[in-house]
Amino acid sequence: MLNILEDYISCSMPEQGGFETSPGLCMKVNEQGELLPFLGNTTVFLLEEKDKRRLEKLRQGLYRAAPDMLAQPLGEDTFHMTLHDLANGAPEQAGLAEWMAEAERAAQPILALCRELPPLTMQATWMFNMVNTSIVLGLKPADEAGWRRLDAMYGALETARPLGYALTPHITLAYFRPGRYGQEAVARLRRALGPVDWTLTLRPDRLALQRFDSMNHYENIG
Repeated sequence: MLNILEDYISCSMPEQGGFETSPGLCMKVNEQGELLPFLGNTTVFLLEEKDKRRLEKLRQGLYRAAPDMLAQPLGEDTFHMTLHDLANGAPEQAGLAEWMAEAERAAQPILALCRELPPLTMQATWMFNMVNTSIVLGLKPADEAGWRRLDAMYGALETARPLGYALTPHITLAYFRPGRYGQEAVARLRRALGPVDWTLTLRPDRLALQRFDSMNHYENIG
C-alpha cells in the first residue's frame, strides 16, 4: 500500500500554462496565505533535529523562488513524516471530537507494537507538488525490508481508521496560497523543485500520536 509516484513527481508542475490550487486547500489556508483552524489527529515519525535543519534549508529555497505562491511558512518543529492520518475536519464539524477520540483509542495499541520494530532507512526522492495543495519532499524505503515494515505499519493502522488509499511517504515543506497562478510564477517554482540526494533514518520508537489545530501546530498525545 505504498505509493512512490516515480513518474509523477519529476513533472508535478505544468511546463506550459498556469496552475490552480486544489479547492480543498481552502479548508486549511485562506486567500491571504494564513493557516486556518483545522482540527484532527494523526500518527507521525518525529524527526531528528539535524534532519529538520536540512529540511528548513530546502524550505527557504522554495520561498526564495516563489514566495507569492506559498502560504505562511510552517514552523521547523512541524516537520515530520506522516505514517497514517486519523480524523480531521473544520472546528464546527459535528461529532469531530468523538470521532477523534475513537480513532485514538483504536490507534494506540497498534502504535505500541509498531514502536518495537527496527529503524527504517529512507531515501529522499524529489521535491514535488502534492495534489495541488502543498510542496513536499518525497521519500522511499532504501531496502526491501524497509518496504515491508513500512507497508505493514500502514496496513495495521488502516484497521483503526481506513483511508482507502496508499501511503505516499513524504515530508510537507510548504502549503500553497489558494488561487490561480500564471506561467511565469509556475516556472519559478518548477525550477526550484527537483531530485534530492539524502538518506535519513526513521525510528519507530519515535512514532507519535498527535493532535493538531492548524497545519502549524501539533501536540503529542501521551
